[in-house]
Amino acid sequence: MTKASNEKLKTRVQTVSELIEITREVVVGKDLLELVSSSMYVDPLTIFREYIQNSVDAIDQAVDAGLLDSAIDGRIDISLDHIGRRVVLRDNGIGLANSIFERQLVSFGASEKRGTDARGFRGIGRLAGLGYCQQLKFRSKSLTDSIVKEMHWDGVLLKRLLADTEFDGDLTALINQIVTVNDVKGDEYPDHFFEVELVKPRRIGKDILLNEISISNYIAQVCPVSFGDRFKFKKEIKKIFDENGFELREYRIHINDSDQCVLRPYSNVVQYSESKIGECYNVEKIEIRSQEDELSALGWVLHHDYQGAIPTGQLIRGLRARVGNIQVGDDRVFVDVFPEDRFNSWSIGELHMLDNRIVPNGRRDNFEPNAHLTNIFTHLLPVANEIARQCRNISQVRNRIKSFELGEDKINEVLNILEQEATSKSLAASLRRELGSLIGEIRRIVDFELIDHAIQDDLRNRVEALEARARQLTTSKGGNDPLKNLPKSKQSTYREVISLIYECSGNRVVAKALIDKILNRISQ
Repeated sequence: MTKASNEKLKTRVQTVSELIEITREVVVGKDLLELVSSSMYVDPLTIFREYIQNSVDAIDQAVDAGLLDSAIDGRIDISLDHIGRRVVLRDNGIGLANSIFERQLVSFGASEKRGTDARGFRGIGRLAGLGYCQQLKFRSKSLTDSIVKEMHWDGVLLKRLLADTEFDGDLTALINQIVTVNDVKGDEYPDHFFEVELVKPRRIGKDILLNEISISNYIAQVCPVSFGDRFKFKKEIKKIFDENGFELREYRIHINDSDQCVLRPYSNVVQYSESKIGECYNVEKIEIRSQEDELSALGWVLHHDYQGAIPTGQLIRGLRARVGNIQVGDDRVFVDVFPEDRFNSWSIGELHMLDNRIVPNGRRDNFEPNAHLTNIFTHLLPVANEIARQCRNISQVRNRIKSFELGEDKINEVLNILEQEATSKSLAASLRRELGSLIGEIRRIVDFELIDHAIQDDLRNRVEALEARARQLTTSKGGNDPLKNLPKSKQSTYREVISLIYECSGNRVVAKALIDKILNRISQ
């Protein structure tokens, strides 16, 4: 190519580039608002996570600014008005200054939190409630402001305009139609705060958005609240993070002015049913390092007696993920690392992501896939395999102990019949052979290597007690024979009849009770 041709080509490329830059137009349509306010948040309760997430970030900012001494001095109040159908969430964080209030609350995806330690950084979470109520209101002020700013989003008008095919305005035009801003006298409000109000929330399910129990249970699992003082592993879990220089920040969240703040649902036992309770006995630390050998994730597993799948109503099942001490996804977020899905529902634990390259997705129901997340899953495999191994081992032990107890019951049945001394010689001989076999079976169970030594000692003592009863039968001279006072011919007949009853009965315990009554009548 000649120099002239080359210059001509550069000129043409430049001209095309300039043409693209001049004619390029980005249109942001009204439907974007529907996507970020409704489609993003499938579970209605996630709106509490979004607003609490923003509140704890604001409380952290207030701590950094010296307005609060620590995170525990922060407070988030949730008020549920069933009659007026209102939900109000208020925090005593740093608040939004009047000067930035309107600009920040109508912006989309323009959060200044990205790249910081803040939990919310996409700039859309504040609209989570818009798809679930008729009106959405925000109020706030900072310490330096004398008035409270209020912003009102009209959810009813929003739905009407989104459905209106004749309304061809873009996102800006739509917001101008549904959003109003006004000033409120600040005398009755705190010096610095942020407040969200949902007016007339939709009736979903059992009116879940005004259901105090459902909301409390959700917050207890998902949000950064404290462990209860009665949870004996509380200090041990906090020590795991303290020793690694990671502050596990916790916040006070109160519902309807309750004196008791919402607490994490963990306890010292696992309630499988009303009659079946398991014990929690120790905490195991999980530490995962990145490929650069830096701390990538830190967490814990609470070991218990693994009696089976933990009921969902206990709110603690599964190995869970957290970022900024807020849960990501649900109790099945790490289910794929277990050799069998069921073992995840047997487990109790949390893994806190410390590597900021491990990022929750937009819905916060999982993580954005990348190599750093893969590294987490790879390191979790041996942890999950160990939990599965313990589940299997304990299940084997439990099944063997159950078999021991069933065998013990059968041995007692046979011994009770033999001690009755009323059967024929042939049936007695058959029962003694059965007795020897049953004792041999439970002896082998006692020797199972996975059974705890203390339990083994107890089982061994029970076997020896049964063997002592069996030996006593061989030394008996028939002094307790209930038929000894009858004529020999009748004794033989009765023994044959009694033996037939045992042989034909499907329940030896019931048969023995019947024969005891017969023998009692004979003795009389």
